[in-house]
Amino acid sequence: MPLLAALLAVSATAPPDDKKDARPALPVTLTVVSKADKYVFDGGGLTPAEYKKALEERAKNIAKGADVKAPKPLAVDLVLVLKNTGKDKLVLFVGGDPNVFTLELAGGAGVVTMPNPVAFTEEFRAPRAVALEPGGTYEVPVKVLADGHRGLSRLVFWTGPGEYKLTAKYVLAADANGAKGPEVTSGPAKIVVAEK
Repeated sequence: MPLLAALLAVSATAPPDDKKDARPALPVTLTVVSKADKYVFDGGGLTPAEYKKALEERAKNIAKGADVKAPKPLAVDLVLVLKNTGKDKLVLFVGGDPNVFTLELAGGAGVVTMPNPVAFTEEFRAPRAVALEPGGTYEVPVKVLADGHRGLSRLVFWTGPGEYKLTAKYVLAADANGAKGPEVTSGPAKIVVAEK
């Protein structure tokens, strides 16, 4: 089994932007864990520069509303780990449509992001309550490098071999009805992309 590539956590919740949006902070940290030591760059026969240019062109066309299919998302083996760092039992409302994570990738040969124009079913997926004892964790598997609505409305691509830093933000639901709760932010995890 490969070594866990990155296990860095940063404190719990981002401060509220303004007093109107003040949401209670929770004793929760978010950590990004990569279960793979490295990933392999596959540009489909293109050099990293050509691959990046092709992705940027496709992203531009999708953003303009052109009838262009997005590339297949990059396969990854990541886990987002939410941990109760408090002294008391904590109930988190996880999963469902209200819980949205965002991935930020930087470094390496460069990064391209783009909307993923796929159809989603219209039903509302409610979050569910999970009780975490002090020190307890809840894991969210991430199998493709994508985020947003249902973990698939935005695609993220590395564009060549190199060392990248990946951080995540996770907006929790405040209750079972899906009210917006606090946001937690991870520290950077190292992602190594090797030549094919």
